[in-house]
Amino acid sequence: MSFLFLLFLSFKVNQLAARKTTFVQLVNGHSLIISEQDYLYRHPEVVKNTVKQWANLTFNWDGIIPGTKELDKGRDIGKGKRITTNAYIGSFLIQSGKQGFRQAALNALAEITPSRVFGGQVRSKIIISYLSAPRQIKMGEWEVDMVATRVLVNLSGGADEEITFNRTFRLQAVDIPSQPANNDSPLERQLYEIRSAGLEITKISEFTTEGRRNN
Repeated sequence: MSFLFLLFLSFKVNQLAARKTTFVQLVNGHSLIISEQDYLYRHPEVVKNTVKQWANLTFNWDGIIPGTKELDKGRDIGKGKRITTNAYIGSFLIQSGKQGFRQAALNALAEITPSRVFGGQVRSKIIISYLSAPRQIKMGEWEVDMVATRVLVNLSGGADEEITFNRTFRLQAVDIPSQPANNDSPLERQLYEIRSAGLEITKISEFTTEGRRNN
């Protein structure tokens, strides 16, 4: 009997070990199906959404601090340069350090951010008309093409401005951060949210629409 029981138990353990998907239920009652993947794997929609999230945070300005009714005075990035609070948060999706270009991106963004946005006189919206499926360069690295238009709305008079924004983004998989603690600041929680996909942008280059629109 003991031998038969061990055989049965071994069979069940082997069944569990061979499973590629698992059903889980969270404490809030929501159900999820998780699948076994390589550590560097990211679902294509997650890769695309990271690019879209960066674009929306960086170029959607309404002059108000997110989640409040306070006027957004921006974030000082040094040498008297400022960018919007949302753009500052979005910049943490860009690779930093010696290998990255986050600081260069902050400086470039400050150059194109009108000072009138901090007085609520200018708003900005990015309209994405095309976002390609991710092209895998190698395991844990992808490219995504974007065709978009930035619209600057002058609330104090004057013509609105439309600026073409066509770019190719290169992204790579990075470590997924730990869950925020209860005493973490709102900024720390926001940073966790945008980094929770385990992706960062390593390069942004001009995108020519001819030849790749079939992706």
